[in-house]
Amino acid sequence: MDQRGSLALQLTVSGKVELPCQRCLGSMPYVVDVGRTLYLARNEAEMERLDALPDSDAIQAGETLNLVDLVEDEVLLSLPLAVMHAEGECSVTGAQ
Repeated sequence: MDQRGSLALQLTVSGKVELPCQRCLGSMPYVVDVGRTLYLARNEAEMERLDALPDSDAIQAGETLNLVDLVEDEVLLSLPLAVMHAEGECSVTGAQ
């Protein structure tokens, strides 16, 4: 709980994943580094109050919360839409 009495979840995920380069389709390492604080609203009124705070990310939590799904969603949201090697670093000759 924070100083206002709101429930908060500190999420930190780091690691390395291999993503396909959109230029050559070869493997490309990508470093995942997610660090967020999510406030857990108990009801709609608390959700509105938390959303009004600056730099606040809030989700409405029911009686149960699937942490695996939540972490997976946060990691997926942190990934870039299109990953590409730098110009000239693709493993396939002629890839542009």
